[in-house]
Amino acid sequence: MKPQHFRELDQVVVRRFLNARRSFGESEPRLKFGWSNWGFGRERLEDSATRLERHGVRWIELHGNLYGADLGYRPEAVTRFLSEHGLAVSGICGMVTPEQEFASASPIVRQRAIDYFRRQIEFCREVGGTYVLFGAGAVGRPVPYDANELERAAETMWVVAEDFEKNGIEGAIEPVRPEEVSVCHTFQDAIRLIELINHSGVSHIAGDVYHMVSGEGHVGETLLEFGDLVVNLHLADTNRRALGSGLLDLDIVLMALYAIGYNRGNRFCTAEPLGAGANPYEMMYGKPDAAEVDSLVGSSARNFFEREQEILAASDDEIASAYGLDAAYTA
Repeated sequence: MKPQHFRELDQVVVRRFLNARRSFGESEPRLKFGWSNWGFGRERLEDSATRLERHGVRWIELHGNLYGADLGYRPEAVTRFLSEHGLAVSGICGMVTPEQEFASASPIVRQRAIDYFRRQIEFCREVGGTYVLFGAGAVGRPVPYDANELERAAETMWVVAEDFEKNGIEGAIEPVRPEEVSVCHTFQDAIRLIELINHSGVSHIAGDVYHMVSGEGHVGETLLEFGDLVVNLHLADTNRRALGSGLLDLDIVLMALYAIGYNRGNRFCTAEPLGAGANPYEMMYGKPDAAEVDSLVGSSARNFFEREQEILAASDDEIASAYGLDAAYTA
């Protein structure tokens, strides 16, 4: 029986992975798996760090909560809490709201976004992170102001691009599904935005598997094609819950990442299972159920590490057979 088109693309990923794996040595690094903590809401950072350590998570993407001079994390305290639990900062998740967004029709709002992101960039450098990610438009505002949002976003991002470069931090644009934001929904949209900005300070993409499932043709194929631009990949299953709880083929995602050498350098896989809804930012304001969140982290981490081990340890024939490839799979 002829395979469906998505399965044919799966097979392309499998071939690329098997070919790449032949060059792996015993010291080949594993993917850097972390967690985006803004979904923990108002939970103390010490409690979050304790949980992540318990489940073998070694990287954390911090909530960009420096909303003003007197608000948010303090670098010295953050560094101390995280080092006590064997954690390091991967980057900062920038929060883009109607009060501070690059694509806004209001210059006052755009200036707030510039000021906000300058604080996050400096903080990221101080705590040892490597990237700050952000969307072009506000989460929870899916209706466009007008037809000029992409251009306005580019003009405003260009203002902070020099801050990114000066601080040695990667600016990474996150495409977000149209149910949540009004502009920049796909990798192609992000590339167009990067071209408009035309500055090395903002020249990377922060992918999100949940958004990619709806916005891209095939997650694995997209990673093979554009993976060199990606510095962070948010992970959640197809129901936007714990890895292993939905229909996501995590093996294909992991094989695509290894095929492009994503396991080398400062590039991260960051769990962000936020649940369904058009405005996940609501999770920032409450205090989570500790037992529920612990189960969420434990399940996601366990599934990630188990599937990673499976694709690295299985034989070529086992992987090929699982994806319907015959003896000529290496051709």
